[in-house]
Amino acid sequence: MTTTAFNNFPSCITVLSKDGKDEVKDEGFSNCFLPTPIPHSFHLAGASSSLSYTMPSRALTHRPYLSLDVRTKSGEGLIFYIPAEQEKYHLALYVSKGRIRLSVGRQREIFNREKYNDGKWHTVTLSLEKRRFRLVIDGLRAQDGVLNPGESSSIQLSRAVYLGSPPAHTHSDLKWKMLPVHGVVGCVRNFRMNGSSIAAPAVNRGVGLCFEGQMKSGAYFSGQGSHVIIDESFVVRQKFELVFELRPSNQSGLLLHVGNLDHHLTVFMRKGEVVAQVNNGGGGFSVSVQPKQTLCDGTFHRIAVIQQNNVVEMHVDTEGKYTIGPGSSSPTQDRFPVYVGGVPDRRRFPFLPVTESYAGCLKNMVFNRDVVVFEKLSTVFGPVNMRECPANLRAPSPQ
Repeated sequence: MTTTAFNNFPSCITVLSKDGKDEVKDEGFSNCFLPTPIPHSFHLAGASSSLSYTMPSRALTHRPYLSLDVRTKSGEGLIFYIPAEQEKYHLALYVSKGRIRLSVGRQREIFNREKYNDGKWHTVTLSLEKRRFRLVIDGLRAQDGVLNPGESSSIQLSRAVYLGSPPAHTHSDLKWKMLPVHGVVGCVRNFRMNGSSIAAPAVNRGVGLCFEGQMKSGAYFSGQGSHVIIDESFVVRQKFELVFELRPSNQSGLLLHVGNLDHHLTVFMRKGEVVAQVNNGGGGFSVSVQPKQTLCDGTFHRIAVIQQNNVVEMHVDTEGKYTIGPGSSSPTQDRFPVYVGGVPDRRRFPFLPVTESYAGCLKNMVFNRDVVVFEKLSTVFGPVNMRECPANLRAPSPQ
């Protein structure tokens, strides 16, 4: 599976306000109720979620020192993993039976007896110094690990750093080293190396933002390229049904797309209007609903799009419309991926009516009677929180 680089994570445009808090600033966001992101944070969502970094070689060669804050309720899972040039070594931080452990090689690890999977923030620092490796959690220091003579100078850490679930090619090594294959579910913030904030990740796969306040079920898309694939091989025909609920953080954005110029289904928002555009090979036609009640009011709204032959209808809550398209069609057997939230490269889709990726929450999606379980999807790209939607929202700023 190919991944997509996102060098401007987090993808929402943030500025520092007078009170020192991060605020979302974007023209399309201004009229929407919005969640409050936790500064410098990442939400890790288990197996489908990871950040990959490529570090300067000098950062990991001389007594590396790392620190981060962790908040999780998971009893098991990898927090970060740094492989080494030598097969038996690495630097890994992970959770096992609720305890946070530091490992530098196969069966070479330290931890203290406290459990930290209580859903609260905990500050972790760790270092590799001469012949010792150290772990301190909330000021409580575990007993130092001691390396054999010559070991510390021989450990050459890779430039690759993985936060969350490492890529598949590392899994056999992780299993041999008795480390978790999948990342932890929870939040990480203030990830620093040698006292400095770590630069933007080279690749983001399903790592969204963390937010203040409570979370509820659903998936949160942060926009700017974030998307998922809900079906790898779909044939565009003259009959389909799509139902979902959304709570947008922006008034425009691509909700779903499948197909090419001649055969496609595209559902999108444009300045608060919901549009479904269809082409069965006989020419494009569309139906749209401009709701009387704004979709940006901080509540969930139900969208339904149904096509039967050359008739397509749309319902937004209790409002509905339909359109009759061309009677002629040209069936296809070509198969296409079904994208939700955006597309991987907008240059490949010049015919799309909107360019923005969707920003906001989605839940209860059913595509052709198949229920979409976001947290079980493996084809996730960019900053998407696949498990949770922020429940606490702030009102739009006065214009």
